[in-house]
Amino acid sequence: MKPVSFAVFKPADTVASVPRAGGASLDVLRFLAAGFILLFHYGSNAPVNLGTLMPVFSEGWLATDFFLLLSGYILSRAYGQRLVTSHMRRTHFFLRRFARLWPSHILVLLVFGLFIWASSAAGFPPNHPDKYRLWDFIAQAFLVHGWGISHNAAWNVPTWTLSALLVCYALFSLYVPLLYGRSRRVLAIMACAVVLAAQGLAAGLAHHAFVDLPFAWGLLRAIPLFVLGNLIERLTAGMTVSKAGYLLGICVAMAGIAVLCALPRGTICDSLVLMLLALVLAVSGGVAFHETTATHRMGRASFALFLTHSLVGAVWFGLSPRLIAHFGLSQPEQWLLWGAGVLAALVTAFLFDAWVDKPLSQRVSKLSFIKGGI
Repeated sequence: MKPVSFAVFKPADTVASVPRAGGASLDVLRFLAAGFILLFHYGSNAPVNLGTLMPVFSEGWLATDFFLLLSGYILSRAYGQRLVTSHMRRTHFFLRRFARLWPSHILVLLVFGLFIWASSAAGFPPNHPDKYRLWDFIAQAFLVHGWGISHNAAWNVPTWTLSALLVCYALFSLYVPLLYGRSRRVLAIMACAVVLAAQGLAAGLAHHAFVDLPFAWGLLRAIPLFVLGNLIERLTAGMTVSKAGYLLGICVAMAGIAVLCALPRGTICDSLVLMLLALVLAVSGGVAFHETTATHRMGRASFALFLTHSLVGAVWFGLSPRLIAHFGLSQPEQWLLWGAGVLAALVTAFLFDAWVDKPLSQRVSKLSFIKGGI
């Protein structure tokens, strides 16, 4: 019987005829990260707050930080070499990234605005009108709301990360050559320096922990995590992970994060969590599972889920209290209603991806100034 290898990393040339490393696992990981963000945002609407049942669901920063790490990792893998070798102009890269994010974002925001206007006109104004002000709508429409100009988590709240990522993309196109041609030791030192510098700036400027900096400090939070994702990709480039090593790494990371989330917060604890999130990213990017239609759809739907779940939640959980009061629903029935809201968000994401986001992105990508760059 062939022995099972638990070696986490092994040289890429020792693997023959295997699927693309990270192809399926990163798609699934993106979807799970978006799903965690959904559960965090919906958790307070459950009959019993999810954070009370499982402390990890009180730590929404885990999913947000991981999303930013993952964005840096994937962008480095997809575009780093092309930018370094000048096979893609910086302006072309930025235009492509902006065109990927903005059209679907503005469409969801407009629907959000229409819903708030219609419900208010019908005599059902939002519970927190301060979250739906015109200025915040305008800032969000232009994707500048995550740059520190707004202090309100308003409208489609998760999209502050998209706003911050636009700045990350622009900076990435400038500094990416500095990440190539470096030894792994140098890259590891750079990663440690980024984390230490970010923690120092967060403490000195915002007087707050780096990993969950508030909305107004979005760039200070997003840029270091994005850069860290780039460095993780460079550190693990050319390495593969056995399936047994992947499972071991994921189990260790998940168990460690669960334990650390149950402990009092602190800089050391936060740093250890970041290391474990980096481990999840590294092993997921190096393992080779067969890609299927399902994994590909999950990867695509992750963006749609991230983009649409706040709107679905506003509609669903705006109606839920009235349904509970009108029908006198018991707690088990309330759980079913809440679960149906989660399911509605998932179904909406897949439909939005198939019927809106994918056709829209394909059409926009064919525009001459996007296709050819400037």
